[in-house]
Amino acid sequence: MIKKIAIISLFLALFLAPVYSLKAAGAKSSETIYIPKEEIVSGNLYAAGGTITIDGTVSGDLIVAAQSIIVNGRVEGDIIAASQDITINGDVGGNIRIAGNSLTINGSVARNVNAFGANIVLGTDSQIGWDAYLVGSNLSVRGIIDGGLGGHAGQALITGKIGKNIDLKLTGGTNQKLTVASGAIVNGDIKYTSATAASISSEASVAGSVRQITPEVKTKNNFWPWMWGRLFSIFAAIAVGLVLTTVCKKCLNKTVGLIEEKKARVLIPGLIFFFIVPPVALVLMFTIIGIPLALILGAIWLIAAYIAKILTAILLGKVLIEKILKKESLSLTWSMVPGVIVCWLLFSVPFVGWIFGLIAVWLGLGGLWLYATDKS
Repeated sequence: MIKKIAIISLFLALFLAPVYSLKAAGAKSSETIYIPKEEIVSGNLYAAGGTITIDGTVSGDLIVAAQSIIVNGRVEGDIIAASQDITINGDVGGNIRIAGNSLTINGSVARNVNAFGANIVLGTDSQIGWDAYLVGSNLSVRGIIDGGLGGHAGQALITGKIGKNIDLKLTGGTNQKLTVASGAIVNGDIKYTSATAASISSEASVAGSVRQITPEVKTKNNFWPWMWGRLFSIFAAIAVGLVLTTVCKKCLNKTVGLIEEKKARVLIPGLIFFFIVPPVALVLMFTIIGIPLALILGAIWLIAAYIAKILTAILLGKVLIEKILKKESLSLTWSMVPGVIVCWLLFSVPFVGWIFGLIAVWLGLGGLWLYATDKS
């Protein structure tokens, strides 16, 4: 029954989304993926691997996950990527939505940029057609943003040109600092939230006003509410995991085995399912007869995403116990409990925890996809 539901839900997600048609999309999975300069990928490109380098052209969207991603060619659509290091030197005809540790953009982007990472750099050759929303420890904006700049940062350096307003929240403790250097141009207002006054060079051009918002000093201790929240989420996940390992033992064993066997290749179907279902449900909400189906599809997506994280936790627990205790065969329950604890603690890490959560969801969804479509 579970397998049939998974197959039906995946089929509906793909069938009802012609905009994301897989027939027009390339799907690649390997330790090293390379698209040469002369190659043109027709439609969307989904890829997962250790290192991904795009020197050619992608006529649709580029949706990738890897340890290192370099885009030197042109992407006609959007770029959606998650990686430790991402460098985009080519031109992008749509939006950029990326997450990772070190993120660098040196090319032109026709629309918006949403970047989440530790170090984010918009190089001197970068040009953003619309707005940029950046969240990171260190931001460096050296290029041109035709729209506005917003986001959160520990430290932010502006040396380029901002076409509209700047609205930044600085959360780096005593090291938080906004610097608008010599030669910078801001054709709008600067509003920033920080306990430290910004350093604005007299040789910088600011067309509008400069406003500092001093954050309120919170004396209330939020540690225990945070801790109880984390403990509750861990125990809730363990409770769900116990039910799953009891009722669906055979299914979970096979799915976890497929994730372990396929490794990075599991990310591709996981990414597809993760990004296709929400817009499909949203489109269906605008049609009266499609509202019930949209609600069902949305519920399936949320349930599948939660189960996916538990599947990844089981795999992680299995690997950890095999490495520590040197045991080959373990029950799902013994693998699930330590895996959930470690995973949910990783999900709680500030700034980057949500990245771990996304990767866990993609891996688990990919495993569910492989299980649903497995013919053996």
